[in-house]
Amino acid sequence: MNSFIFNDAITFKLATQRDDTAAKWQVFFGVLLGVILRWIYTVAVEVARTGGPWNFGSWTMILARFIASLIVTFFVFSGYWEKAKDQPGDMRFVNAVAYGITIDALVGPWTA
Repeated sequence: MNSFIFNDAITFKLATQRDDTAAKWQVFFGVLLGVILRWIYTVAVEVARTGGPWNFGSWTMILARFIASLIVTFFVFSGYWEKAKDQPGDMRFVNAVAYGITIDALVGPWTA
């Protein structure tokens, strides 16, 4: 990924710039939605596989997972924004959701 600059992600440089704020929110929420959808999907697969009840864990586990999702989303957003900023709005959101799903597939095992 040529557009990902580690120092920019650490300092959240891209997220704190003032250009095109609405598009940045669109990408941020798209990535966050993708991360959360993948989490729900993993629970759904477990329900389908075992036939058990829907179990997202305790409230503290849900809150911890959501906070971890926000942190991962904010960090990843800094690198993904450069790729997504020139896309049309509808494609930008769809691609951000797909990117969030992919990122959760990579980071999800560490947060479980």
